[in-house]
Amino acid sequence: MDKKKKRNLILLAVVFLILLAGYLGYGYYEKNHQEEEETVTEKVLEIDSSKVTEIGITQGESSVNLKKEGAAWTSEDDNSITIDSDKVESFLADACDIPASLVIPDVTDFDQYGLVDSENTISLQWDNELYVITIGDQNSSAGGFFYVRVNDEDTVYTIESSVRYALEKTTDDFAADENEDEEADGQSDTAENAGTESEDAADAPEETSETGTETE
Repeated sequence: MDKKKKRNLILLAVVFLILLAGYLGYGYYEKNHQEEEETVTEKVLEIDSSKVTEIGITQGESSVNLKKEGAAWTSEDDNSITIDSDKVESFLADACDIPASLVIPDVTDFDQYGLVDSENTISLQWDNELYVITIGDQNSSAGGFFYVRVNDEDTVYTIESSVRYALEKTTDDFAADENEDEEADGQSDTAENAGTESEDAADAPEETSETGTETE
């Protein structure tokens, strides 16, 4: 075999190995990509937000306690604050449907995830149902994920930081905007004025009648 043929065979072998490596690499990528997509479908919590009638949020020394009365939400911490029900419903849409990035089953040591003495919790309650979401440490080496746990489950989940911060609320975050309050007050004043004018208009004929009688 001359050198030219030998060189061609070596080149073909190299090309074959490159193609084989690419094929195996693509298969590995497809497998991992599919597993990631399946992982994302996992849920930390998935409940009907319309059932929730009480919300509790603790963040260190700060706390939020909201209660639903009829169709309106009120603050149990400060009844002088008007709560915007739309803002509460928006929060519940996130809190009642939390996607998990990773699931860690059969956990026995929750302290390693910062879930034992955590001061960050979210409670959702109605009737005899209570769900407490405990938020633990942040794993900065894994994309900034946070560890979470629901009630006393032996499963730990990770959620993305964007999901965690969407659940970080204060009472002021649920307060109605000042413009909405002023608009509501304006509508109330308008209604009162309209009622007063109606009463004056109703009294006018009586005064005219009395004047006519005196003239006679």
